[in-house]
Amino acid sequence: MVYVTTNSPTEQDSEDFRSEGLSPDVVFTLLSHPKRRAVVRLLLNQDRALTLRDLRNEIVEREEGIEITEADESQTRQTLVSLHHAHIPKLTEAGVVTYDKDRQIVEPTEKIGQLESFLSCVDNIPTD
Repeated sequence: MVYVTTNSPTEQDSEDFRSEGLSPDVVFTLLSHPKRRAVVRLLLNQDRALTLRDLRNEIVEREEGIEITEADESQTRQTLVSLHHAHIPKLTEAGVVTYDKDRQIVEPTEKIGQLESFLSCVDNIPTD
């Protein structure tokens, strides 16, 4: 009898890898949008849960370089909607944050730390 072994990962190995950390594809997808990068940065810097409104205010202020009280209402609304419907759900699906929709609180999980070293790499990529 001849036994052949392979070094290819099994499905169980792949599931174990995903449960331990974020795959490169997931990391790059999560960090591909400036608003998601801003959310991750804010949560890493604050090291605590933030309200959706706090995240919105900080993002608008950083993007526009103005105080939130000077921002256009439609702009702040658009940012809030995009965070609630697009960006926070992507981060939640990846297990990087938890989101209490009723209280509108976004809380980082232990996985968020896996994105920290990639943020500086993304920041160094030139844009046109």
